[in-house]
Amino acid sequence: MMNSSSPRRRVASFVAIAAVIAGAACSDFLVAENPGAIEEPDVTDPAYVNLLANGPIYAFQAAWDDVSYWNGQLADEIHNREVFIEEGQIDRRELHSDMTYMTAFTYNPLQHARFVGEDAARRMIAILGDSAGRDLRVARSLAYSGYAYVGLGEMNCTTPINLGVPKSSADIFADAIQKFDSAITIATAAKTYLQTLPNVDPNVIAATDSVRFFALVGAARAALDRNELAIASTYAAQVPPAFNFYAWYSTTLTNRVYNRLQQGSSGNLLNTPFEAMATDPRVPRLINTTATNGKPLSPTAFTSYNGLPGNAGGVFTPAIGQRIASGLEAQYIVAEAAGPTAATSAFVDQRRAVGGQAALNLAAGDPAIMAELRDQRRRDLYLDNHRLGDLRRYKQFYGIDEFPSGPYPGSTSGAVYNPLIDCWPLPTAELNANPNI
Repeated sequence: MMNSSSPRRRVASFVAIAAVIAGAACSDFLVAENPGAIEEPDVTDPAYVNLLANGPIYAFQAAWDDVSYWNGQLADEIHNREVFIEEGQIDRRELHSDMTYMTAFTYNPLQHARFVGEDAARRMIAILGDSAGRDLRVARSLAYSGYAYVGLGEMNCTTPINLGVPKSSADIFADAIQKFDSAITIATAAKTYLQTLPNVDPNVIAATDSVRFFALVGAARAALDRNELAIASTYAAQVPPAFNFYAWYSTTLTNRVYNRLQQGSSGNLLNTPFEAMATDPRVPRLINTTATNGKPLSPTAFTSYNGLPGNAGGVFTPAIGQRIASGLEAQYIVAEAAGPTAATSAFVDQRRAVGGQAALNLAAGDPAIMAELRDQRRRDLYLDNHRLGDLRRYKQFYGIDEFPSGPYPGSTSGAVYNPLIDCWPLPTAELNANPNI
């Protein structure tokens, strides 16, 4: 396991790394340029706007993979092998404020990503003046900040912002929507402006759409988390089905899922609800008689996925993209918002076919449609940091508790899943430093 003090985690607010890319659908429109660091006196120099704009990309990507892995363990996508004490506690939902993992891998990195996105946008707006309202770099920074808010809201029981009074998840999601709305407006204006210029590279125009769709999915996700179904559907319906937006990783910025599951064998699918999905190519795993039995292979959320018949999965690789947002997620949001309609039933059967399952042909109004929609969603979005937010949403708004419960598998001491916890508490450092708690 990589130490939290490694260069991978020492991210200054305005550091930009050469290999960082903000993923877009089948492209690299948003490659970070001009790597380096900005000295404090120069942060308002227009010459450094590109560097300033790159900071949110790196900060978010450095946080999102860790949050995805540990949330996946908390939400029972991965069964931990208890290599370290706190990992077993996370798996059983025995969460406490003194956990070092929150400081190193979840709360601190995601709060940092939120701050860097907001701060970069604020500084660029001051530098760019009137043109900031049509500058894609500003839109992108706001969108990344919005996703950090979503991650904090889905993960934490409550979340303070900049040492403020802790906010409910509903309020955090509302803050996220404000960021996304601004990003959508600015990205739209950027496209309109660029289309008036001669000889503009089509990829530059496409980049504006990519950021806009990225923000639209984020806004839909945040609205869904607030149970604002009609609003969520309105955002999501604007996203093309084939859209994908990735966070990108390499040997310089390694993905935690690669680090834990490929470089090591720290988790598996055994004793999770996903163990029974062995024939579904969207939830691939190793099957053997060794210690690696049941170890996940790349699901569809990762660019290392290999969906060829008989060879689904593929090993996680250092140079890898992890999906953050997609048109597929948008389709799921539209379907959940619509309820058990004929269209939702057809969508469910479409996704079942992808998993090699027979069509159900459920009639409109059948409540089994929504149960099947939840099942297909967890398969399609496996390991891409949706499951914890989904479980909390189902429990809060639908009265459906899909968290694991009862005896903890493999325990010889009577350990059980903690039924009282479904979210991360605030870490001790925040409790001690924040005068408003």
